[in-house]
Amino acid sequence: MKFLTKQILIAVAAAAIPFSVHAADADNNIELAFLPSAMDVTLLNEGGKFVTVDMKKLAKGDKCHLDKDAVIMKVGPGAAPATTRVRFAAPNLSHGGCPFMTEFELPDADYTAARAAFTAKTDEASKKIDDLKKQLGDKWNELTTQKKE
Repeated sequence: MKFLTKQILIAVAAAAIPFSVHAADADNNIELAFLPSAMDVTLLNEGGKFVTVDMKKLAKGDKCHLDKDAVIMKVGPGAAPATTRVRFAAPNLSHGGCPFMTEFELPDADYTAARAAFTAKTDEASKKIDDLKKQLGDKWNELTTQKKE
């Protein structure tokens, strides 16, 4: 059940990001990734962030917990050498977790692994869609195009 809930959250998070983000990916270098392992991170947001689930505010410099495969988005280079600044890009539904849009830094190697995991899942999903298109043939177009009234 917990696995299914996590998968649903990932799907909802992906759907919540505007389609323009996906279209502008190459132009604006917007990158999504999956956190490579569960970890406690240090909140870097100015003024802190409010954690809705826990009904409390975390100040800049406080720690919070992110689960493995949390959806993150690259913000830019980190302040420390060999780090990447990222943002938690999915809602938190568990106590003790990080607030939505938490910014923190990851070592470059961890970010590279996170991005590779996301890219692998994207490629896998694209392959499944292509297989479905082949299986459905013309029915695919009927199912995926809007009918004009």
